[in-house]
Amino acid sequence: MLTAGLMKEMMEKNRMTVRRILQLSLVFLAGLLSCAVMFFGIYSAMAVDVHFNPLLSILYCALPILSLPVFLLTFVFRKLAALQAILAFAYLAVYSALNWRTCSSLGDCGSVADTFLLTCRTHSVLAFFAAAIFSIAALVADKQTSFRISPK
Repeated sequence: MLTAGLMKEMMEKNRMTVRRILQLSLVFLAGLLSCAVMFFGIYSAMAVDVHFNPLLSILYCALPILSLPVFLLTFVFRKLAALQAILAFAYLAVYSALNWRTCSSLGDCGSVADTFLLTCRTHSVLAFFAAAIFSIAALVADKQTSFRISPK
């Protein structure tokens, strides 16, 4: 049987604060978006034509698939949240280059900047960046993570 002191100590330890609820909500959103991005990458891998531009096409499919594994690794290595942002920027660059090559071969491109901005507004790019932002925000909201620089 639990004593009153032990029960009180357990409740204090597991108390849900606003900060903890925020952190769990951010982790949930980041996980949900990472899962959606990964499924988009799997769908793209099944549907993409790799003969047009093999390297860009493989990266276009592989980078989103890595979203969920990197997110799951952030539970073990907290600093890997930044890697998800790096993957999002790499995906944006690859997707923009692939869009530019596709529309230039068809002859209906406006400009490189226009193609880049159109790529930035796609759902997969927005979801990838949102997953990275939520993952980093969850890391910042976690009270156990310290960002202080220790004196030497």
